Amino acid sequence: MRIKYLETDGGHTVLYVESVEKAQITSESGKSMKKQSAIALALSLALTGIIPAHAMSPDKAAPDVVTTANASSNPSKADSLPISPATPARGSVTYYRYDVIDLKKTKNWTNTKKQLGICKVSKGVGGSCSINAGYSIGTDVSVSLGATINDISGSVGFNRHYSANGSVSWTSPSISKKSAATYRAYAVGTKATYKIRKMKGVKALGQKKTRWTTVSTSGTLTAFSPNIGFDIKK
Repeated sequence: MRIKYLETDGGHTVLYVESVEKAQITSESGKSMKKQSAIALALSLALTGIIPAHAMSPDKAAPDVVTTANASSNPSKADSLPISPATPARGSVTYYRYDVIDLKKTKNWTNTKKQLGICKVSKGVGGSCSINAGYSIGTDVSVSLGATINDISGSVGFNRHYSANGSVSWTSPSISKKSAATYRAYAVGTKATYKIRKMKGVKALGQKKTRWTTVSTSGTLTAFSPNIGFDIKK
C-alpha cells in the first residue's frame, strides 16, 4: 500500500491510498520491506489522527479511501439535541381605577364664577336697573391624576351631560341719586367637593382576586351641577 495524495473536501480530511501487493520500501541498510511494513506505516498514520484507528486492522488491507469527518460535519445531529425550555415568568394583568373620597355636597349654592348678567345704577342718576338675559349652564367636574370626567362624574353623583337652560328677568329696587349700585345675576346649583384616589390593581393569571394598592391622592377638587334659576348679588 502507498499514499497517493491527501486533500480536504467540505470539512472532511480525505486520504487516498493505493494497495500494491508487491510494494517495497527501501531502508537505509538497503533491505526491503514488504506489504506488512506498508500496513505498519498506515497504522502509524492512524495514530496521528489522519486515518481513524478503527479503520485499520492488522488482519485487513487498508481501504482505498478513508474519510474522517470533523465535529461540524453533521449539523443536523447537533441541531437535534434536546433544549430545556426556560421557565416562563408568571404573567399578570394590571388595572387602574379612580375612587372618589371625602365627598361633600352643598345644595342651592351660588356659583359666583358663572355670571349670568349685570346692571348698574350710577350715582347722580338714581332709579333702577334691569337684567334680562338667557343662559345655558353645563355641569362642571374637576379631575386629576389622569382620571377622566367619565371616571369621576358618576361617583360624584352628577350627570356630566346635564345643562340648565333658562333666562334672567330681574329689575333692581329704586335708589336715590346720592347712591350708586351694581347688581349681578349668578348661576345656582349643587356644589360638590372631593378628592380622587388613584388605585393600582395587579391580578396574577389564574388568580381570582386582584391586589389593590394606592398610587396617589389628589388635593380637594370641586364639581358643580346647575339648577334652573339665579341669584342676585349686589
